[in-house]
Amino acid sequence: MKKLFLILVLFSSLILFAGTFYNPLGPTLLPAAGLYINKIPTLQTSYWRNIDQAQTLVLKEQADFIVLPVALGVELINKGAKYKLAGISLWKTFYLISSEEIKNIEDLKGKRIITLHGPGQTADVILKIIKKIKKIDFEIVYVTSGPEIIQLLASGKENIAVLPEPFVSLAEVKTKGKIKVQMDFQKVYASLFNLKDEKLPIAGIFVSNKKFKENPNFVKRVLDGYKTSANEFYKNNFEQALNYVYNIMQTMPKIVLQKAASRSKIFYTNDIKNITNIYLKNLYEYGAISKIPEDLYLDY
Repeated sequence: MKKLFLILVLFSSLILFAGTFYNPLGPTLLPAAGLYINKIPTLQTSYWRNIDQAQTLVLKEQADFIVLPVALGVELINKGAKYKLAGISLWKTFYLISSEEIKNIEDLKGKRIITLHGPGQTADVILKIIKKIKKIDFEIVYVTSGPEIIQLLASGKENIAVLPEPFVSLAEVKTKGKIKVQMDFQKVYASLFNLKDEKLPIAGIFVSNKKFKENPNFVKRVLDGYKTSANEFYKNNFEQALNYVYNIMQTMPKIVLQKAASRSKIFYTNDIKNITNIYLKNLYEYGAISKIPEDLYLDY
């Protein structure tokens, strides 16, 4: 009887401490690779594949931890999702690419620029900021997917695009170097607002309020594990992390992932309030988010 009681207690504790962690397929899987390879006991790790799935996971509170584009996560919170932003891990991934030489912002005058269509899409916001602050007129055209944009560039139907990695590197590889990086959009953003740091709070980890209330120690353990994965495992075991992402994604050539990683700034920190608040203020001003949540950040 005593043995049965101990088994039941152990089983109950496993249920209590269990958690779910979701990461999108793509470059943001690189900082999380260590967490997927060296699993935390009772943490179930999985992936989300599209925005609709991510929204469902968050709005139905099916994910205890989920890595999201910051703008998307904030807007889901605005829609009632009970989550907080714990930290940022991806700071650099957006570039303007073209087959023609573009040296500065002024060279965009009169051009047609294609970019991805999506909620709070970083490139779109920065392009709109450029138009307003620099008073430069150019056309912004929205395309549904990265592969479609690459096809348009490769065929010569379009000539300038702003994309995130790994699509930037994929475009270079697919066109055999005809399409090249012309502008680092993190540098562009920093120059527009005279910011010292040439980076953007692009993607971060959001934590369920319910899970944090239930077990803050478990949440801290997972976040510490994610930090170790992003800041130590990724740097010290780069090939292992890269191979893991390559095997999971399957459709993305390894050379593309290598190039994408080299142009992405990956580092996890929870010291994010100042830089993120500036970013969110700009997102709000240009209509990418409906408001800035009052209680956004997780203090742990």
